[in-house]
Amino acid sequence: MLRDLPVSSLAGRSGRPGFRLSLALALGSVAALYPVLDASPAWAQDDEDEDEDEDDEGDDDEGDDSEEEEEEEEEDPDQPPVTAGGLYTLQTYPQGEIQRPLTMTQGIHEMRAGIGFDISNKTAFETFGLSFDYRYGYRDNVELQAGFKGIQNFDAISGYAAFEGSIVYDLVDFRTGFQFANAGGETVVGVPIGFPFRYAPKEQVAVTALETAFEIQFDSKPDATPSIGIVVQPAPIVAILVKAAVRVTDFDFSDTSKLAIPATIAIQLSPNNKIDAGMDFTFNNLKPAPIDDGMGGTVTPNFYDDRFLLFFGQIRM
Repeated sequence: MLRDLPVSSLAGRSGRPGFRLSLALALGSVAALYPVLDASPAWAQDDEDEDEDEDDEGDDDEGDDSEEEEEEEEEDPDQPPVTAGGLYTLQTYPQGEIQRPLTMTQGIHEMRAGIGFDISNKTAFETFGLSFDYRYGYRDNVELQAGFKGIQNFDAISGYAAFEGSIVYDLVDFRTGFQFANAGGETVVGVPIGFPFRYAPKEQVAVTALETAFEIQFDSKPDATPSIGIVVQPAPIVAILVKAAVRVTDFDFSDTSKLAIPATIAIQLSPNNKIDAGMDFTFNNLKPAPIDDGMGGTVTPNFYDDRFLLFFGQIRM
């Protein structure tokens, strides 16, 4: 998720914020207009044999009775209701995580709230955090998002607002928006760009990628932020989600010290198609930077030394 990317240092950054801001606004405008303007109107088919239809109305009642009997035979009360175009409604929204569309169905609100605790070595349960995320289906192929997260007793906070529209419905989207993060007194503001993609080779397994691809910074060069994940669904009620992202400051892949790799493992339970609950287990950086050992040297911490546990509940309405 956008909010899970670590805060990048602002020190030593320089660039042309005006150019990047213009580029961000242009990209956002194109993305916002494309899925909305791309909707083609549906036209009813003309009646080619209108006169013949009028003549058919005068047929005997036996033909009408036989047609009604055929329609009654085709109806199956055990089948779920079908919406226009085959898209979902709140009542028919899938229970399983993999079967759910990438963008929220039109008119449905989804809200997720969570409370979490730092469980790092030597500081376990000394600090806590809260998070809130919101999604709204503006149209079946257009989604609006917003969220906020504060951890370490709100010494580190982040927030975002985003737009997501389908490029190919339920296969690949375009996402952009605005986000900020503040930690240690430093604030980073940027425009993330992503192309959320999902492919399910099997009914119980799906691969996701590029929820984030890069981020345009207002005060420096863009950062590379590719992400990838996997979803395993052993049953409609249970889903295991594993996600990881890489942040490369200033797109400088030659300096490995600038790499940060946050990762999350989540277990989600869905008792029905309107409610989810579960927990996220987050490693803030799988490649932590070396730190001063207090004796003139450096030591590299273990990636599992810095971790966070979040319990969440989610509802659609």
